[in-house]
Amino acid sequence: MRKTFYLLLIALITLSFSQAQSLSQDVMSSAGATISGASNSLSFTAGEAVIGDISNGESLGQGFWLGAIEGVVLSNEDFTLDVHTTVYPNPVTDYLNISFKDMEGETFDISIFDLNGRLVYNNVLMDSTSNETLNFSGYSSGLYILNIEQRVTKKSKSFKIIKQ
Repeated sequence: MRKTFYLLLIALITLSFSQAQSLSQDVMSSAGATISGASNSLSFTAGEAVIGDISNGESLGQGFWLGAIEGVVLSNEDFTLDVHTTVYPNPVTDYLNISFKDMEGETFDISIFDLNGRLVYNNVLMDSTSNETLNFSGYSSGLYILNIEQRVTKKSKSFKIIKQ
């Protein structure tokens, strides 16, 4: 009788542990979405447990899945001004020269910001020449950001300028 009881107990324990190992692929996430574009899509959740395999070109085994990206290219356009622009002298004391190579006759927006992000100078250069001069004599000593934007293409280039 005792032997039968122990065999029955061992069989019950074995069956209970074997049933505990079956896991489902249910997702319980608090947030997530799918974003689709012309030829690409992005699916994501705020943490998704994966048991098994996910295959969509790439394969993921057991683990924690934070999302899958399927060939998403946000942009490959270059937004930097590709002209040869030279700013000198740097550090500047009174006058700052801006030299444009092969860009005569173009229109540029010139902006100067201080380190607090305040706009301290803004001007439009219509029909620019190969060399423009900015008067820095009224500015206090410190670091400034000079931003030059070509009006037609909206491409820009920034320079750090030190005023002595």
